[in-house]
Formats: sequence, structure tokens, C-alpha cells
Amino acid sequence: MGLIFNAINEANPQTHVLIIGVGGYTFLEGGAQHKEQSQIGMLNQLTSPPKSAIAFRDVLLEINAHSNVHLQQPLGSIEFLLSPAPQDPNPGNGDETFEPATIDNISAAYNDWKVRCDSHEDNVAIFFYCGHGVEKMDHYLLAEDFGKNPNNPWLGSFTFDKTRRAFHGCKAKTQCFFVDSCREVTGSMLNFDLPDVPLDIPNFNTSDCQYDLTIKSSAHNERAHGPKKKPSYFTQALLKAFKGYAANKHGGNWIVKTADIASRIHDILGIVKPGQEDRQRFINNLGTPIALFRHDIPPMAHLSISCNPEEAMGKAAFSCKNLNDNTTETRQIPKSKPWKLDVQAGVYELSASFEENGFNNCNEYVPVIPPITQKALDCL
Repeated sequence: MGLIFNAINEANPQTHVLIIGVGGYTFLEGGAQHKEQSQIGMLNQLTSPPKSAIAFRDVLLEINAHSNVHLQQPLGSIEFLLSPAPQDPNPGNGDETFEPATIDNISAAYNDWKVRCDSHEDNVAIFFYCGHGVEKMDHYLLAEDFGKNPNNPWLGSFTFDKTRRAFHGCKAKTQCFFVDSCREVTGSMLNFDLPDVPLDIPNFNTSDCQYDLTIKSSAHNERAHGPKKKPSYFTQALLKAFKGYAANKHGGNWIVKTADIASRIHDILGIVKPGQEDRQRFINNLGTPIALFRHDIPPMAHLSISCNPEEAMGKAAFSCKNLNDNTTETRQIPKSKPWKLDVQAGVYELSASFEENGFNNCNEYVPVIPPITQKALDCL
């Protein structure tokens, strides 16, 4: 099916991943076989979700191959389904082709992925979906062939919340689900009794998994956001979290735990897109925290340097010296906004200097930790 990475070893715990990106919708507005859809309202083609799915895949492959960053359980498999938008038919690398994210392919890939996840209780299950989503009683995620039957377009979708509850019955104790989609209710949906179409049926005799991290990129009846032909803001923030912006130091290593991702992702969103954290709310369910990634070297963090008082900012030249390797970055031309840069976590000597009288030259030693450190240098 869509198995693009296979290092499966059922005898040992591993990380198994299912990635679904849907940007092209054959039967919706702009699709090759557009049909009028009375039950859903106006939904168009999307160029950001394919880029988001590819970025998610590439970061996991990069981490798997990286000598200084490690998955807590080695990568065992990646199932990957992708439907590009007509406006961006080749979102991958060169002439890369993809298994389309139709509902039949999604169902088959989910079943195969769940079997692999169920092979060992210490497996890590990771699910990622990016594409159209709508919500009424449940959160519906739409496959490429949504709307093929206008009388029942929902046959080309699946209800996420019930599917998620069902997956708790999987043996894998660590389960991470990331849903990057809108959750709006359209006026047309209110007129219909929508069908219940999960990929899986919950067993009421099972309890929730021990290490749960389930994050949705939007609150109920709100939208998710992303730039055209680039990964969404949620996906960018999530991948920065993986890469260390959600890391804490434990002994000699920097560890990214499920709880750190949940608690810091909104702050990271503000790094990705300043102001976006006020427009977009992430909703999460969290079980017992557990480590997902280990960094052998200090990860990157965001540093914002300003002056106190603010009037000094427009006259200050800044420098930032890494005390670990003595490298220095400078901003010699004064500007009215804080100096923002991404640096490796560690201790830095921050300095502000002035050619004019009225403010004091100053420097301070500041520890910089993920995801963001803000420092106002006292220049009075």
C-alpha cells in the first residue's frame, strides 16, 4: 500500500507511523470531477496539507538518520498517503509519486498500521492527518474521494473521535495523534443527520492508553491556518517541537516529552508565525508524560533581545556571544524592534552599545533554553 519505510522488527519495540495528507479533492470545487455538494457547502482544493505531510515525513526520516537526535523507539515503518492539489501537482521531491489518500486506501493503511503497532506494548504509534475537516457530533476528516456520491458524501470521510477511542484498544502504550484540520460546522451540515463512519469501533472494555498525546490544530467550530504551498503553521510548530524547541535537559541529554509538546506548542507557534497564537487554538488530550525524542547536543531555541527602556532600542547595537564556542553574532544597525534569532541552547553574553549619550553600554550573561528566551537589557 503506502508503506514507504520498512525496518519492521516485531520482536523489539519500534515507532510506527501513519501519515495522511489531502490537498486534492476530486469531487469538490476545482476537482477534476467536480459534483455539486448540497450537504457540505463550499470546500476548495488545498495546497498546504500535502506540504505538511511531506515535511512531517521528512523530519522523521531525518531524525531517524541523524547521529545526534534519536527517536526513543527506533523507526519501524511509515505508511504514507498523499493527494496533491491540482494547483500544486508535484509537491514532493522532483517527480515523486504517491499512493492517493482515498477512503479505501486510508482504511487499508490504518488497518496495517494498527496491526504493526499492536505487535509490542512498548511500540510508539504516531498518526498524522492534514486536510479538510468539519465537525458536528464528531470530527469528520475528508479523504480525496469525499463527495463521490453527493447523496452520501460522508462515505469518503471518517469520524476521527470515535476512531481515536477505538485505537486505545491497541497494545502500544504510547499513542500520538496529530490532526491538522478545521473543525467548523457548516450551515448545510445542520440540515442533515450525518452517518457514523469511523475507521475502527471502540471496545468499551478497554481503557485509555497509558501515554496519550492527541492534539488538534483547531478548537471546536474554528479554523486551522497555513500558507499556500507551504506546511501549515501547526505542522511547522509541531516539527520544531520534535527538533528540540520542546526539549528539557535531563542529565546529559535534552529530552522531548509528550507533555512538553502539549504545553509549549502554542509558544512555538508564536515563533513560527508571530501573532498566530492569538488566532489559532490547539486542543490536546494528555496521558502520563513519556519521552519521544532524545537530543545528544543542545537543541535550538529562540532568543529575543530588547532594551529597557524601549526608547533605547532604536539606538542600540547588539551582540550575542556563545560562551560555549566563543562565536559572536551582531546587529550593528539600530532598529526599533527586538532582535530575534535562533541559537543553540546554552549561556550567552548579550551586549548593547550606544554611540550617543543618554544610555549606558551594558552586557549580561543569560541562559537560553527552549522554546524561547526573552531578555530586556537594562540600559539606563
